[in-house]
Amino acid sequence: MKSTKTIIRKFGFALFIAGLLVAFGCSAKKSSLIEMTGDNFNDLIMNELLVAAFIPANCDNCNDVLAALEEIQNEMQDVVIVMMDVKKNEQFLNQIQFHIKDGSPTVVMFSDGDIQDYFIGVESKDTIIEKINKTKATLHVWEDVEAGIVSFMDVFDFTLKDLNGNILTLSEVGGLIILDFWATWCPPCKVEIPYLVEFYNNYKNRGLTVIGVSAEDTETLINFKNDLAATGTDMNYILLTDSEREVSKMFGIKSIPTTFFISPEGKMLKKEIGFTEEFVPEFQKLINDNLPK
Repeated sequence: MKSTKTIIRKFGFALFIAGLLVAFGCSAKKSSLIEMTGDNFNDLIMNELLVAAFIPANCDNCNDVLAALEEIQNEMQDVVIVMMDVKKNEQFLNQIQFHIKDGSPTVVMFSDGDIQDYFIGVESKDTIIEKINKTKATLHVWEDVEAGIVSFMDVFDFTLKDLNGNILTLSEVGGLIILDFWATWCPPCKVEIPYLVEFYNNYKNRGLTVIGVSAEDTETLINFKNDLAATGTDMNYILLTDSEREVSKMFGIKSIPTTFFISPEGKMLKKEIGFTEEFVPEFQKLINDNLPK
């Protein structure tokens, strides 16, 4: 099981890109759903599929969402559905940088400690079920990939353009690949970049390729790269633009950075969400273990 420290750190990153606004409190009616608190948060999110409704202050429509979720819980026994009173758990939510929009419910889907999807506001019961089933399908694909039942490249191969307009297809790259989904505005991404540069410079002659994928436009990426170079960091690995977010959606990217290690045989070695310097030794070991000596 992931440690409390790891999960708290990870969710500080994961919901950074969700754009949720800060506000706390609760005004919803008593719910029959399991109550999530700071004490059981880390255990609950490790379920295979958890749907958590975060209920803030002055939320006139939260009861509608809770009623729909209660019905869904009775019908879908393989999904754990919970609710959290935001005001009661304000200190804990602040600790993990989990910020909820005032006046509207925020519903987040977790699996094995990671965010899979979320929505803010009221959705119908049928729409929520559709979102849950979509998340289930995505999880099954990842399970098959991780188990080696299906090839990572068969499922997730893609073609995008780099900053010079050259076309790159992932399956044609070869060697060990670090595939990093990132953005110029993302603080943990900026922390990770110098390490990716270092890995690339140290191991490119042994077959390592580093690829960064951003949903931002080419001009924004070029300007960021130039500004970074002026500070002494040459972002000299491959940068691809996914401005239509087709690849990000295919991979189910909900938070950044999300970093994949892909073996020379095309198998996924690791998927990591978020980044701190504590990840570096494990990244280093993955590289050393999967490149020719």
